[in-house]
Amino acid sequence: MKSDSKLLFYVQILDSALPIGGFSHSFGLETYIQDGKINNLQELESFIHSQIHHSLVRFDSLAIKGIYESIQQQDYEMVFFFDQIINVQRTARESREALLKMGKRLLKLAHTIYPWMNLKPLKEYFIKNKSITLPTVHTYIAFHLGIGLDETVKGYCYTNVVTTVNSALRLMSIGQTDGQVIISRAIPVIEEEWGNVKKLNPETLHSFAPEQEIYAMNHETLYSRLFMS
Repeated sequence: MKSDSKLLFYVQILDSALPIGGFSHSFGLETYIQDGKINNLQELESFIHSQIHHSLVRFDSLAIKGIYESIQQQDYEMVFFFDQIINVQRTARESREALLKMGKRLLKLAHTIYPWMNLKPLKEYFIKNKSITLPTVHTYIAFHLGIGLDETVKGYCYTNVVTTVNSALRLMSIGQTDGQVIISRAIPVIEEEWGNVKKLNPETLHSFAPEQEIYAMNHETLYSRLFMS
């Protein structure tokens, strides 16, 4: 891989069309909309910003920081410690399964599109545990593409925002332009929120979003569902 191509290789896994199953999951958004809690662009944007503040940055992103730094130190015991934390700390069963399914698919895809990348540590872990989360695989790929920690975190948060917006486009009466406006407004929020916590010890990772967790858990009891989570 040419060093000046690393950004494009990374952008490839940020693409919303990446075939890892993200389009199948709303992570609780569908429940909010069916329950009448999110009805318009303003409420959708508030939901996304809340996710960034309460969960994406303070939990997933600090876990990514721990994974990234552990890979730097070649401490794979700690890499997979954070992977397990990411998994077990998700209350909703569907949300846990979604991250595991997407992690498995990204690992398989990486083997095909990055044939030169050493994925052996991830493969061995997956064979042993039969599971691996999406943030772990995403971080491992970004690290081996030469992407910095800040860009890895912000890229992961960006893909989550895009996934949520794309879900909303199928669930609500909003247009593509509206969706892009929400994404563009979320970018500085990601920047600011990550700046507030980036110096924290990764082991202090935390999340406080009980309402979002309850709505994610209630998704599997909906009478009709478009999404798997």
